[in-house]
Amino acid sequence: MSISRPGPWKKKNRGCRRKNKLKYKSLEQLFRQTASRLSLSSCPFLEARLLIQKAAGWDESEFFRQLDSPVRPVLLRKLETLVRRRLSGWPVAYLLGRKEFWSLEFKVNRLVLIPRPETELVVEKVLSLPLSDECRLLDVGTGCGNLAVALAREKPLARVVAADISRRALRLAAENARKNRVKNITFVHSDLLEYFIKRKLQFEAIVSNPPYVSQSDWEKLDRPVRDFEPKRALVAGPTGLEIIARLVSQADLCLRPGGFLVFEFGAGQEKEIFKLFGPGWSRPEITKDYSGQPRVMSARKTSQS
Repeated sequence: MSISRPGPWKKKNRGCRRKNKLKYKSLEQLFRQTASRLSLSSCPFLEARLLIQKAAGWDESEFFRQLDSPVRPVLLRKLETLVRRRLSGWPVAYLLGRKEFWSLEFKVNRLVLIPRPETELVVEKVLSLPLSDECRLLDVGTGCGNLAVALAREKPLARVVAADISRRALRLAAENARKNRVKNITFVHSDLLEYFIKRKLQFEAIVSNPPYVSQSDWEKLDRPVRDFEPKRALVAGPTGLEIIARLVSQADLCLRPGGFLVFEFGAGQEKEIFKLFGPGWSRPEITKDYSGQPRVMSARKTSQS
């Protein structure tokens, strides 16, 4: 793709440069103007504040202290870059380089999926299970490490393992563990559970937010998700169930009798997923998300494979 384009593109860039020369009487004026530019967002004022804080290197309290202050040109230039990217579809979390999950802050980039609030239901479900304080927990496809770190914080005596097929994702997850002062996690490079099957390692609980989007559904996703988040972390294959099917099959070999498998899945997939569990499992249970849609499935292994 050519970087330079004729005609309107160049005119648009000149317009943006002229905007940078505008003098704002105060940060508050810039804040309101930025929110106006982001008016199609569901939370324009919140996004405007977060982007200004990112451009200036401020926290929230410093932002409000500076509202009556004049705007420095360097802040204006940095903010303009962020706003343009946001208007082109970039998710706010990638622009900020961080996302909150389970009241913890995680560093994120385009190598990993952005943590969603509904995935916290996986953590809630695991914490409700009859697991010992020193249990062995495995997070499959850890990404930025949000599930593993949240569970390790809640169960500091547990031995948590975070696995991912991406070594770069594992490095980011390890960084997030250090950031959140979690030490009871081991990071392992593995394609799903293959590493653990080869070594005959077993766990009391296995958790995952696996890829569960079909190729056809991926093509219909909102642009910020489809164009910016890693397709590998979203799309499982033609049906969307390919990774979950492997996960259930492999978990049968890596769970101790009485152990639990807990994972997130997509809308309308529950009936087909039920069929994946054989006689060695309890009947799977469903947890609904905040909008009332089935979102998390859990099942208990009842016998040794």
